[in-house]
Amino acid sequence: MSQQIKYEDEIIKEIRDMSDEQILNLLKIIRIFKKSIILQRNEDFYIKKEFDEWDTLSDEALKNFEGSL
Repeated sequence: MSQQIKYEDEIIKEIRDMSDEQILNLLKIIRIFKKSIILQRNEDFYIKKEFDEWDTLSDEALKNFEGSL
């Protein structure tokens, strides 16, 4: 938790002297960043699911091939 407070203090120091316009732009950047993280997590989950399904299909194909020998 103390690390989180340190980050917050650092962020506050950085934005203290910024103009309102700069802060508004920073807020937009932060929101875009947060949204991109959520989207990336969802994509990573989807890709992992796809790979797991491919592994299952590959295992089945290998068993069928070995069974036909």
